[in-house]
Amino acid sequence: MPRHAAPEGQATMRFIVHADDCGLTRQISEDIFDCLAHGPLNSVSVIMGATHAAASLQRLAHMPQVRTCLHLNILEGRCTAPVPQVRALVNEDGIFRYGLGQMLALLAAGTATSKRTLLSAIRTELEAQADAFAAAFPSMISRGGLHLDGHLHIHSIPVLRQTMAEFIRERRPAYVRLPNEPAHLPPLPCLPLAVGCARRTLLAHWSKGLEALLDSAGIAHNSYLCGLVSGGNLTAARAAASLAAIARHQVPAPLVEIMCHPGGISTASKADDAAENSAGPVRHNSFYTSPARQAEKNMLLDASLSQVLTRYGAVQTFS
Repeated sequence: MPRHAAPEGQATMRFIVHADDCGLTRQISEDIFDCLAHGPLNSVSVIMGATHAAASLQRLAHMPQVRTCLHLNILEGRCTAPVPQVRALVNEDGIFRYGLGQMLALLAAGTATSKRTLLSAIRTELEAQADAFAAAFPSMISRGGLHLDGHLHIHSIPVLRQTMAEFIRERRPAYVRLPNEPAHLPPLPCLPLAVGCARRTLLAHWSKGLEALLDSAGIAHNSYLCGLVSGGNLTAARAAASLAAIARHQVPAPLVEIMCHPGGISTASKADDAAENSAGPVRHNSFYTSPARQAEKNMLLDASLSQVLTRYGAVQTFS
């Protein structure tokens, strides 16, 4: 038996090859659409309220082979809800004011009143994003219903569990991504490896409660997510290390979502997006200018990831 083949008698893995952050900027969107046209990528999630979200959804409406998801977001860019309704979450320009660490600290250590106010603003913003997504993507129902994931996996944060439970009861998504990846040591430099392993461990813990919520509500989800330890630095070799760890669990025919972040922000695209954004420019995290994003795009286009995936299973098709 080949070293990377599935164990005898076990069905092979089923893959969704997915790109986060579509619509965030023109350049990120264009890079993602390049990958959709030429690589194994067959799924994207769109951030509502971002510079290029509406244009991206218009293009995706004509691509029935591409699974299109809502990327829930309370951390990056501009809000979708009216600013007065989510004032606890954004500044006067409607730009999200907190990073993930600040958000977790406020929800853990704030006063009861401040936490209620913040949770109410988060729920209002999530509802506004779902409404905007449905309005801009009218083929959502015919394309399998609402599929959800979260920017920095905010949908799995335990203190937001009740908020997500209410949101799920109201919106009845067909699928929600589970940020669950087995422990493994991909070929990464020491510091990114340490950070990635810590992130994976935290999200594995968070995933237990989210999985219970989704199962109790009858909401479909993936078995595993590939790309947490190597988040933002995924290569074919690092994907192979993750898939080998998943294979060792011997789950029959697991659905594995491969999380990619192709595309970045160049100097030119910063100027383009500022010019298009009538409400003023939005400053994005330096993660979006990382050379690793171009490396992830190349991985999708040069067949190196495809070669790894064929050793373990097959990419799912959508229509």
